[in-house]
This record gives sequence, C-alpha cells and structure tokens, in this order.
Amino acid sequence: MNKATRWTLRTLGGLGFLLTLNGAMLLGAWALLHRVPFADPFAEQSASHYRRAIPAEIGITTMVAEGSDASLLALFLPITREACGGVAFRLSDAAAEQIAAQGLAHLGSARIGRGYENSPEEHYFTYQPWQETPVPSTWIGDGKWAGALGCLKQSARQFDTDVVTEAARQPGAFFTTGRESEILIIPRLRLLLLTYFG
Repeated sequence: MNKATRWTLRTLGGLGFLLTLNGAMLLGAWALLHRVPFADPFAEQSASHYRRAIPAEIGITTMVAEGSDASLLALFLPITREACGGVAFRLSDAAAEQIAAQGLAHLGSARIGRGYENSPEEHYFTYQPWQETPVPSTWIGDGKWAGALGCLKQSARQFDTDVVTEAARQPGAFFTTGRESEILIIPRLRLLLLTYFG
C-alpha cells in the first residue's frame, strides 16, 4: 500500500470517527435536554394571557401546566391551521370550597373572561351557562376537547390528563363552553382547566 492510500484511509477513518463522536454527543445532548425541565422564560406572560380568559368569580392561583401544538415554524408556513392546547390553574382553597359547596349557584354569574368585560373581544370570551359533569360523550374519544387535552399533554408530560378525563366523566365537577374553548373545574382536585381548539 502506498503512502497516499494510507493517508487517505487514515483521513477517512479519522473523519468517520469524528462524525460518529459528533453524532453520539448530539444524541446525548438531545436526550439530556429532553429530560431536564427548564424554567419557561415566558411562563408569567402565558399565565397572564390565559388568566384573562377565566371569569373573575373563580379564584385561581398558579398555573400548573400549559401546552399547545403551536410552534414557531407555523409562523413561516403559507397555510395556517388552527392550534389546540390548554392550561391548568390551581384553584384557591376558598374557591374550591365554595364551588364544591354551592356548585352551579356559585358559578351562575361566572360567564365572561376577567380580562375581556366591556371589550371588543367580550363575545369571544363569553361562556355558556355552567353544567355539572359528566361532560357530553362528544367531548371524550375523538372529540375536540379530547384533542385539545392531547395537545396539552404533549407539551406538559408531567400533567396527568388521565385524572382530568376521569373526573370529567364523573359527577362533582363543572364545565362550560366558549366559542372555541372549554373550561372544566374539578373542586376536589383544586384544578381549573381551560382547553381550546381553534
């Protein structure tokens, strides 16, 4: 074997080794970043946005989960599609107790998102009269609510959507619908869930 051939084989071997090492490092970094939770720098703005859509009569505290199938890539696509997702807030202790004790009587006036009263968007954030669960069968399975819950689950894997679905099928929780959203309140879990599809 001549010198040029040996040099070419060594160079190709070294290049193959570097490419393999680089691929392994990228795969390891992806796996690590995929598992490590990071603080969302926009969490407070996101919570504020969703909080405005929830009626003021319902006491909520912190946002516990948020997720959507929307992405930055969608901004650059010529064809727009509707997004789905949701957010979960912790109910205040007082709100959970009042809703559990008074039910629909407490929720009767909770029909307009707190940030949209007397605004041009009020009709968009006005909700139907509240009802007690179980939710309609059309919500479960392939329904829009189940789809929105799935979009939330994809982004917020730590949030147990199975518990929410089970609570939606049983008496003791309350729900309402808006133009493209639903609100579900589960007093015993101290949880409010707002989902959207559109």
